[in-house]
Amino acid sequence: MTVARSEILKLYRSSLKAAQQFETYNFRKYFYRRTHDRFHDVLGQADSVSRVEADRALQEARSELKVMQRQALVNRLFAHNRTVIESDPQYASGARRYGE
Repeated sequence: MTVARSEILKLYRSSLKAAQQFETYNFRKYFYRRTHDRFHDVLGQADSVSRVEADRALQEARSELKVMQRQALVNRLFAHNRTVIESDPQYASGARRYGE
């Protein structure tokens, strides 16, 4: 594989950082999960794919990162009503559970 594992991990960290830039909780969690799942699939198949497929997947991930960064910027520009999860730090951290 021509793509270095360190390059993939750097792109993965950048994508997670871009996902955390979303102001809206639902978007933030969606893009975080999507990025996490996608890169774990890519890393799991990294040794079995051809060089061309690996380069194509990396290029696609870079373009998706750019789109995600632009969308996060747009998302921050518009005000929204905060959900209970966003406004209560105990919910956001997962400290508050059902029945407690």
